Amino acid sequence: MPRRIIISLVVIALGAWAQNSLLRASPPIGAVVQTWSYDPQTNVVTLKIANTSHKDITAFNITHKETYADGRVEQGELLEELIGKIMIAKELQGDTSRGAEYFRKVHGDGAFHPGEVRDEKLGVQPGLKDFQAVIDVVTYSDGTADANNNDALGRIVDERQATVASQKIITDAIQAALADPNDPEPSMTAAKKIQDRATIWKAQRHTKLDLDAGHLEALANEIKSVSSRSANSNDKRAALKQIVSQEEVRLSVLSPQAAPVKTGGQQ
Repeated sequence: MPRRIIISLVVIALGAWAQNSLLRASPPIGAVVQTWSYDPQTNVVTLKIANTSHKDITAFNITHKETYADGRVEQGELLEELIGKIMIAKELQGDTSRGAEYFRKVHGDGAFHPGEVRDEKLGVQPGLKDFQAVIDVVTYSDGTADANNNDALGRIVDERQATVASQKIITDAIQAALADPNDPEPSMTAAKKIQDRATIWKAQRHTKLDLDAGHLEALANEIKSVSSRSANSNDKRAALKQIVSQEEVRLSVLSPQAAPVKTGGQQ
């Protein structure tokens, strides 16, 4: 579930004034771009981002403007969503395996902590002459957010709520299948119900993202594989219980973060 979204827009010279307005001074929020550096060999810009708040950050959005030697100006956004890493860290609590220890070594508990400074890398095109970037959305672990870019905050909320809705469908389908003691293949029953929801959703027209069909399909396939791992009915049910437990942990982390309340930034 950890993931980045980059939206690139080529802007002609007549529209340059609009870009400048997006990067003008705005109310300070809980994270800032301290410095940036450009490597012309790899065409990568490295931003140093600092958490200047007193709270753990769960996501932040960067709006950036690139100016090139040939006069081209491009604008984009980079969203760093940390909820996926936070959920994985929660799932791995008590796990002492090598993989779990490595994850904790690299990502800790997944959050961006107060006072912490981290690097964020962004690929650009050759010939970069100037780069500007501001952080215009920050979401926090206490369920609040600062935003100078309401559209970007809306995208974060939509995606989180779609994931929560999908996880509820998954847990409900599995629990219903497990509740029937006469069902010889509860995994196939649950998988079909989940896949059907994804299929119906994909066949409809939507004005916003309110369900993660890809997540539903991935879990449906994972649940189907439960039937092929063992011929023992008890083992199959135990595997299903493990999957539903995993989704419940994810829900416990994500649900309080699905609708952050805006408390700072432009009103």
